[in-house]
Amino acid sequence: MNGKFWGNIGLSAVVVCLVAFGVSKINASSTGIAGVLLPEIRVSKSAEELLHSVALVHSAVEVPQKGHMVDASFSIENKGEHDIKNVAILCTLFDAAGNEQGRDKWVIFDRVKSQDTGVFTFVNKMFISNSIVRSDCKIVDMQIARAPKVKAHHGAAAGHGKTDSEHAAPAHGSDH
Repeated sequence: MNGKFWGNIGLSAVVVCLVAFGVSKINASSTGIAGVLLPEIRVSKSAEELLHSVALVHSAVEVPQKGHMVDASFSIENKGEHDIKNVAILCTLFDAAGNEQGRDKWVIFDRVKSQDTGVFTFVNKMFISNSIVRSDCKIVDMQIARAPKVKAHHGAAAGHGKTDSEHAAPAHGSDH
């Protein structure tokens, strides 16, 4: 028996221990394999700061017919003093028995104005199981919509506010 044999034995023991550890973690989890593979839902810091004034007041995720894609609709109420954008909504999907069947995420890139409610629908976004009967949705990220930093000047001729004749004029004082 040489070193290679004992190395293989040691490696096999490590692999067996890792498999046993993984199986025990899955068995200890109340949600089974889904609880291990689907991480805990966390809300971003920017969303945490805004959630006191922004709420997801309605959400619906449905599969209209067997084999069809998902239809989703969301209503977001913004009672804050700032417009918001890039609202990320994460929905946990459940079957009739109440078992978690997965999660899907939608991002609303449009603005929701201050003191307003925005209604958004997504059709044919993605395929999900037709056994889904319920969803639990929450806002996990959003940003304050700031005014654009660059403004376009309308009505000016080509170039940086100069007329076409100014662009075509030769440079003065260039004696070569």
